[in-house]
Amino acid sequence: MKQSWFEERGEAFWRGHDELLGALERGGKHPRSASLPQEHAQICSMLALARERRYTLGLIDRLEELALRGQRVLYAGRADPEPPFRGLMQRFPRAVREHWALHVLAATLFYGPWIFGMILVANRPELATMVVDPSTLIQMEQMYDPSGEVQAGERTLSDDVAMFGYYIWNNVGIALRTFGAGAALGVGSGLILVYNGLVIGAVSGHLTAVGLGGSFWPFVIGHGSFELTAIVIAGAAGLKLGWGLVAPGRLGRAAALRAGAREALPLILGAGGMLFIAAGIEAFWSPSRVIPDEVKLAVGATLWLGVLGYLILGGRTRHAR
Repeated sequence: MKQSWFEERGEAFWRGHDELLGALERGGKHPRSASLPQEHAQICSMLALARERRYTLGLIDRLEELALRGQRVLYAGRADPEPPFRGLMQRFPRAVREHWALHVLAATLFYGPWIFGMILVANRPELATMVVDPSTLIQMEQMYDPSGEVQAGERTLSDDVAMFGYYIWNNVGIALRTFGAGAALGVGSGLILVYNGLVIGAVSGHLTAVGLGGSFWPFVIGHGSFELTAIVIAGAAGLKLGWGLVAPGRLGRAAALRAGAREALPLILGAGGMLFIAAGIEAFWSPSRVIPDEVKLAVGATLWLGVLGYLILGGRTRHAR
């Protein structure tokens, strides 16, 4: 049975069961209260079937939620709810792997222009101004010039805290725009990924060409594993929205958009958590002039391996419910 048929046949039942659970959770009554055990058993059977047939994570999560709520109502709260954070830690890497093709595409759209722009500008620095405003390049040079007047080590704790807030606001804003632009048939998300990749590539190539790579790379490698990966994940989530509109299947486009947004929710929440971590590293670790660059490079490489390992291996075991 195709998932689209499975959803069409079950949608009315799932909505009705959700209404039944909602009434009972609020302490009220429902005309079908006596049928709760039978309906709960049917939900559990549907959940097992969805898992066996490897339906999408959004559908499985929806049925898991109904099954868990039904268990709580049936057993009067004896089943302890799963901590939300632990649930997200499990669902997030599974969602990334389930949509691996979209993440490969998003990574290609982001890192491809980055590598192209970096190599091109590193060999022909004058081309950087075709992508980045000259005043921005000057600011970048001043920021990463260890002998310049702008010394990162002179920042106070209050400066670091202020930058921490700024990084969260700026990076989360980029991620949300990248995701939301997916509503334009996915094209918007793709263009944002390409543009940001090209700009970062031009800046990194320019700084390397003018001899500031020694201060630039140790600064960005630490938080880059979380920040850049999160942007790619947000882009993949946007592409998921767009694909639902391009190929909605048996669902209407509005329903496909809602389903895509529901499946993308773990991706966006996980990406937000990664950007929060990245902001902390960028504000308090990356600008430190006390920590040797060799240590920053080693720690940064370790963080990259850790992030990739978590996305590949995390959430492979499900907690008993």
